[in-house]
Amino acid sequence: MKSFNCLLVGESGVGKTPLCATLEDCEHTSPCLFLDVDRGTMSIIAEPRPIVWEVTSWGQMQQVYTFVKNEQWDKLGELVGAEPREYKSIVVDSGTELEYILRKTIMSEDSTGSDVPEQRHYLKTQERFRSLYRAYRDLPLTLVMTAGVRDLKDDVASIIKYFPSFQPALTRDLVRMTDLIMFMDVRQDQEKKGWQRVLQTHPSGRIIARDRSQRLAPLITGEKLYFKDIIVKMGA
Repeated sequence: MKSFNCLLVGESGVGKTPLCATLEDCEHTSPCLFLDVDRGTMSIIAEPRPIVWEVTSWGQMQQVYTFVKNEQWDKLGELVGAEPREYKSIVVDSGTELEYILRKTIMSEDSTGSDVPEQRHYLKTQERFRSLYRAYRDLPLTLVMTAGVRDLKDDVASIIKYFPSFQPALTRDLVRMTDLIMFMDVRQDQEKKGWQRVLQTHPSGRIIARDRSQRLAPLITGEKLYFKDIIVKMGA
């Protein structure tokens, strides 16, 4: 396994950002470029730390893609303020916020000056986001994108289902294109009387998840989780 793409889904505060940062501590994914869209990298404490660059516009995402695609490592280094290096992984934290930035960008292009998103804005957002995600996914490196959680009630089954927090049509597109979808949560450990982090890698009636490698346990638990352990189990 040379590379993979992953959607890491979970509520704010469950530890998605620190987990993504551990890509820097794995030979298959280091060096890692961490694209900080949420401005939430204060939780990255452990060493080694990835190169973190704050993204504030959709155009910056396109710039990064162009430099990586064309192997223009000097130009990418200048852009992110780091020494030139050939990155093996990229993190987008988070895709949910990036979708919001894109939708605002599309609305600003609208000559009507509308400040309330309409159907055409959502359709354009879906198409542009899907295209960029596919482009990043097809780069010869590992891509990890985080997302918040959107819950919907299934009126037939009378249960709440949890999805990555994108507009529904875009969620379906991203799920279809992704190798590894993990739902992250924090649960109480009754035996140790503490808390542990949980990654669900297989789907259930409530949660969307996927493991195309078919090598991961349905639930991965631990006080602290590392992408290195996941990558080894996937067959790196």
